[in-house]
Amino acid sequence: MGILSLFNAILAVAGVLFLAYWCSRMLGKQWGMNAGSGNLKVLSQLQVGQDKRILLLRVGEHNYLVGVSQAGIRLLTEVEGEFEADMPQNTKGTPAPSFQQLFDQYKNFRNDKNGVDR
Repeated sequence: MGILSLFNAILAVAGVLFLAYWCSRMLGKQWGMNAGSGNLKVLSQLQVGQDKRILLLRVGEHNYLVGVSQAGIRLLTEVEGEFEADMPQNTKGTPAPSFQQLFDQYKNFRNDKNGVDR
C-alpha cells in the first residue's frame, strides 16, 4: 500500500503542476490581448537602466513620454505627431522618427532649456 499511495501523491503533484502551467498560459494570452486595448496604448519603450525605462504612450489622441522607475511614474513631456506601434512609415510615406531619435531630441531640448552646454 505504501508504494501505491506514493505513486498517487506524485501523480497528484504532477497534475497540479500541469494545471498551473496550463492556467498561466491561458491567462497570459488573455492579458496580452487586453494590454493595448482601450484608450491607453504603449507604442514603444526604451530600457535606460536596471529598473528604469521610458515609455511612449498614446492616451486618446495624445502621445506622452513617461519615465518609469522604482520611485514611481513621471510624465516627461507630451509628444506631437502620429505614431503607430511597429509602424516604420507614417501616412505621408516619409520615415517616422525612431523612439531613440525622439528621446535624443527631448534630451537636447531639456539641455538647451536649462542652459547646459554639451
